[in-house]
Amino acid sequence: MKKFEFLLKINGNIICQRYFAVRNFSPKSVQSLDILYCVSDCVSMIQERMVEKSVDYIWNQFNPYDTQTLEQINRTPIFEKEDIFDFEIRIDERVIAAKRFTGNVYPQRVRYSVDIRDIIPNIIYSIQETLSQEYFSVEN
Repeated sequence: MKKFEFLLKINGNIICQRYFAVRNFSPKSVQSLDILYCVSDCVSMIQERMVEKSVDYIWNQFNPYDTQTLEQINRTPIFEKEDIFDFEIRIDERVIAAKRFTGNVYPQRVRYSVDIRDIIPNIIYSIQETLSQEYFSVEN
């Protein structure tokens, strides 16, 4: 029996790790382009969630009665110390697909408190569907 999992990490530290089963697993799907599309879709779900949290955070910090001076503007480059997110799909602890993206486009408070609990079922479903397909795309 194979052990399927996905991992979300920031700077090598695990944020979320889930194990799941895949019915009718098709071993050829691992070499398909569909697994790469699946990883991109999963990362897009996570990034959309982080954008929503960023908008909420920024609006909560907004004060229309406070004028900002030039000295208050943070001018440090956002990529001075980059926070890297990694999303991986694994089978038997072997990475079969991964995608890396930067977290520096999100506020620090958002990227250090990532909460994807409500989209985990969608991520797992997407991976399960991809790994159990009968027909898939391969590059010639």
